[in-house]
Amino acid sequence: MFEISRRDLVLGSTGAALVFGLKGPVSFIGAAHAQRAADSLKYKVGDIEVFSLHDGSIERVLADGFVKNASLDDVKKALTASGIGPDKFDNPFTVTAIRTGGKVVLFDTGFGGNGPPTVGKLADNMKAAGLDPAAVSTVVISHFHPDHISGLWVKETNAQVFPNAEILMPEVEYKFWNDPALVEKLPEAARGNVRRIQSTFPTWKNIKQYADGAELVPGVRAIATPGHTVGHMSFLVASGGQQLFIQSDVTGIHQLFVKNPGWFSMFDTDGPKAEATRRAFFDRVIAEKGMIAGYHFGFPNVGTLSKDGNGYAFAAVKA
Repeated sequence: MFEISRRDLVLGSTGAALVFGLKGPVSFIGAAHAQRAADSLKYKVGDIEVFSLHDGSIERVLADGFVKNASLDDVKKALTASGIGPDKFDNPFTVTAIRTGGKVVLFDTGFGGNGPPTVGKLADNMKAAGLDPAAVSTVVISHFHPDHISGLWVKETNAQVFPNAEILMPEVEYKFWNDPALVEKLPEAARGNVRRIQSTFPTWKNIKQYADGAELVPGVRAIATPGHTVGHMSFLVASGGQQLFIQSDVTGIHQLFVKNPGWFSMFDTDGPKAEATRRAFFDRVIAEKGMIAGYHFGFPNVGTLSKDGNGYAFAAVKA
């Protein structure tokens, strides 16, 4: 069970107040505060084991429009100030998993075998962390962008990678992407992902939809964080009075979008809503003294947030 706090930090399209109390920081395993093997990191939230599992990265060449409402020069300056870029940078992908009650829960799936050679490392890094991909009992999807769901399909087929797992999908996101009219509204380059979704997900019997505030497994609740996509979800992992917020894609790389929460990524469906969501979400993480894990935060992808002028700063855990 979760302990309800008196703070009412409202997040999500439903306006539900989902606030859970914190009695202490996240504790990391081992003398070095964490156990790291290859590109995997293991730590604990109360009695729940948590794993950061790197899926790889893709080099992105910076161009006009990557940030919709900032000049290319300003974006380059921000990258340079953070020690990366300025003309290109690696966009990292890191999946979070938990083990609780003897069961393994995966939050998103990376690319699997359906991406370029620099990604698709999740399965190997799970094994390095002592997790058997075949033993995953639950897969929780945050939203339907390809870098989060492509690992559900066996390479170049529509067969399932996790046929024996329960796959939990956000109901708003599911409805949006399975609208038959959506295909014609998108540019040709984006239609393949939608066609694949619509030809597979409605036929898979192990999919269950979830809503804002749902307890997905014991100790894990869904938090609606729309803006990046219409039904985007983040997650709160809570145990023993400790909390971890899995932010999914509330922002992309922290060097740009945590520092500048008012910047709209080219991947944000609704920029103003994305900004409002991330400010409310980040304020909550700070107020609740929780840890945060970001899908595009690099490796390790978990750490703390603090206010930084009109924006925020992410500090990764030392591992």
